Amino acid sequence: MDIDTNQPSDDSPARAAGRRFLRILAIGVVTIASVVACINLVAWRYMLAEENQAIVQLLSGWGRIYKPILYDDIKPEIAVFGASWARDGFDPIETGKLLGRRVFNHGVSGGSAYETRRFADSALGNPNLQAAIVNLDTFFRNETAARFRYGFDESILNVDAEHRPTPFVGLRRAYSLALGGWAVGANVKLISTILARDRGVARPDYLESYEQRNLTRRNMKPLRDRIFPDPERARRTTAGYTEPQEGVIPDEELDILIEGFCANGVDIYAYFTPTHMYKQSCDVTASRELAALDYLRRKQRSCVSRIQYFQFAYANMVTLEGVLSPVKASHFYRPDGHPRPTAGLMMAASMFDKPFPPGTPPMLAQDFGIDLISHADAEGWLLERAARCDGDWGEQGYDAMKQELLNP
Repeated sequence: MDIDTNQPSDDSPARAAGRRFLRILAIGVVTIASVVACINLVAWRYMLAEENQAIVQLLSGWGRIYKPILYDDIKPEIAVFGASWARDGFDPIETGKLLGRRVFNHGVSGGSAYETRRFADSALGNPNLQAAIVNLDTFFRNETAARFRYGFDESILNVDAEHRPTPFVGLRRAYSLALGGWAVGANVKLISTILARDRGVARPDYLESYEQRNLTRRNMKPLRDRIFPDPERARRTTAGYTEPQEGVIPDEELDILIEGFCANGVDIYAYFTPTHMYKQSCDVTASRELAALDYLRRKQRSCVSRIQYFQFAYANMVTLEGVLSPVKASHFYRPDGHPRPTAGLMMAASMFDKPFPPGTPPMLAQDFGIDLISHADAEGWLLERAARCDGDWGEQGYDAMKQELLNP
């Protein structure tokens, strides 16, 4: 019996349906990829514009992906490294105007010691880099933290963890910029934020780093009593605090970061965040600050670059804002307690020996950080500031500060 091989098989309709499904699927994938690429590339065009850098670099989101790539395009003279305390603290445009140099803020939300060090590794390929502002809080943490967080991608950094060139880094970056579907939401937020600015929306309303804490919502009197207790109370002495206490050491990643900057002739400006007094304990000693001093002094001996070290987290006119006189909208702090870029300008002026912003109270300008590496009595300076938090500053220091606040 002959079989007619020209007859269609019984499964032809199923095959046709399968081919239609594959065509529809392919069209859907291409369409989605095209939409993602369009959104991401439009956002990238916004990111490259000079007038958008404050929004681009301060906005929380996908900085782990975009900042290493954007940094290489901008090639700044000064770069900021650290977690969100650093990201919120330094507006790259305003800080750059103050310092007269191009500034890039490489801080990211929840940045770990490892991530910060790896960003610094990648940044060393920039021949223009002259100075690095390094947030020490990122490296002096007691809690156990993840080595890196979601969104961190070492394949887009210029070098690997051993400082070897990353293969195909250009292709990996191109793919991340064009087809990073995970970043679409962040890019839409970026574009909408820029459009809000262009519509004339107030900066604290469109940019989180500029949001202001309402300090009148808290009863600051208990805080004032804790910082400035009864004069009859026994006061702290410096006995036992003349040497750094054992067990207070920075993360080992800080050592690699500093060695990299030193090997490339980049000056280092290391600092502790000026945390408001409602977020820090007045019962702490200066052991962390003394340990950092001892460590950075040792690093300076072998470093051809200049290392400077600033401690801002003590009782001063910034960290006592709202304690000394009523403040409704904080000038220096966000609602979450992070320093605003206004505090960053104060820090930058202190670190780089520049004029403080107009209207700065003289007492703040005179007593807001100092380079402890070059200070003749750095230990004494740290201990005196630590003692302020336990009443040793006395009512005289408190009254002088309050008087200046009330009668600028």
